Amino acid sequence: MSTTLQKLQSALSTVQEELDRVKQRLEELEKVVSIKVSEDGSRRVSLECTDFILRPAADQRHIALHLGETGGAGYVRVLYPHSAQTAAEIAMHEDGEPHVRLNGSDDKARAEIFIQEDCGWMAVLSEHGKPGALMRAQTDGGSVAVLQADGAARGVLVHGGADKPEAEGESPSASTNLLFADSQGNTVLKLRADAGGGMLTAGTASQPDAIAMISRPDGPALMLHSPNESHNISLMAMNGMAEISVHEEKIPGAGTHAGMSAGEFGSSLTLRGIGGQKAVDISALDVASSLTLHDAQGEMRVMLAHHFGSHSALTLQGVTDEEGFRAIATADVSSLELISPVDPATKVLTAVTAEKPITIVQKDNRPILMFGEGEQGGVICAYGPTAEHAGIASMSGGPVTGSLVLATVDGTAQLTLDATDHGGRLLINNDLGFQRAAMGVYQEAGGIHLNNTGSIGIQAVATPKGGVVTVSDHDGRTIATLPESGGDEHGDWGRLPDSF
Repeated sequence: MSTTLQKLQSALSTVQEELDRVKQRLEELEKVVSIKVSEDGSRRVSLECTDFILRPAADQRHIALHLGETGGAGYVRVLYPHSAQTAAEIAMHEDGEPHVRLNGSDDKARAEIFIQEDCGWMAVLSEHGKPGALMRAQTDGGSVAVLQADGAARGVLVHGGADKPEAEGESPSASTNLLFADSQGNTVLKLRADAGGGMLTAGTASQPDAIAMISRPDGPALMLHSPNESHNISLMAMNGMAEISVHEEKIPGAGTHAGMSAGEFGSSLTLRGIGGQKAVDISALDVASSLTLHDAQGEMRVMLAHHFGSHSALTLQGVTDEEGFRAIATADVSSLELISPVDPATKVLTAVTAEKPITIVQKDNRPILMFGEGEQGGVICAYGPTAEHAGIASMSGGPVTGSLVLATVDGTAQLTLDATDHGGRLLINNDLGFQRAAMGVYQEAGGIHLNNTGSIGIQAVATPKGGVVTVSDHDGRTIATLPESGGDEHGDWGRLPDSF
């Protein structure tokens, strides 16, 4: 065989071997790349492999995209240009949940998206992978948390709770909450919104609700609490009423308290003492205004009130249950009562009507002394101690002089001491009120006159000419005189004048 033929056979053998190798490679490539053309002429290309690496055309020393698997789970990595550092990765987490991670140029995470307990999570981080914020979903809502460097939450926005009734028998109520914490994770500010309204609380680590502001369908409220919650302030505004309360203890009623309210009923200011009992109350109602002072047990002891268009009143009560002082002023009368603290039936009553003043001293609900204004001036009346022995003594003024009258319980005068235009006069009557004795001064004389049936019986008169005694019969006719000529000698002095 010639050399040429041998070379040709050797070349053919080499070509055959190369063709076999190419065919084998094509068969292997067909396992990775599949190209199919469907009946409608569309062309489909499929690629199957265990690793996929994409390099930049400009610099193939580096990797731009890497698709691979580890532990039976696939991953996708996008690398920074001209670097071996991963910029983004989609992979399966160790617990079998999907996980997306974005890295910074320092190969530290800047953002992560993953699933836990069948709910989605998203975390964003700052330089060197420091925690920034965390967002998560849950079965009944979701939350967003702003974190500090150590991962502790400083601010959280959360919504949920629709499947958790607030109390037995209540319908589920979803709520949205915004919380702010201090560096130790203690909530110091909270905002809440639910179907019933909104709420804001602010405070410190030891007292997160030092300030509470609430809005509900029946009205808003604001509450302020001292650090030890010993002194507090509450403000409320409701339909028909608004109230401000300053009080000891977190709930009013156990200590001192000052409350101010205004509403459809009017307005009031209430002060309570150390034990929570009412001490002072000032009210302005639609019909009256009043001021009341109370004792240590909350019992009213002083009351000052004005009833619109009617009267004003002041009442004082001591340590007993009985009133001790009462004053009333109306359009027609002003009155003042001083009442015994142990016997309310004993009192002093002073009143001034539109025209006249009067004062009455009472004992056992009966007057024992009265003084005031009568027809002729001032009047003073004294009464007996009982209804059966209630004799009356009265003293009154007059146009010339005063008058004194002693009378029985029925007002029948027994003795009258008064005056005429000429001088003093004393009249003594029987138990029926008929005059039986009279003594007085008239004109320029004075006399004593006695009678039995209403007619003059005996008269003794001192005249300018001397004394005269006259004796009359039952018809009033003179039957004797002393001196015997007194009637003529003394003229009219021996006869009782009509004015007497």
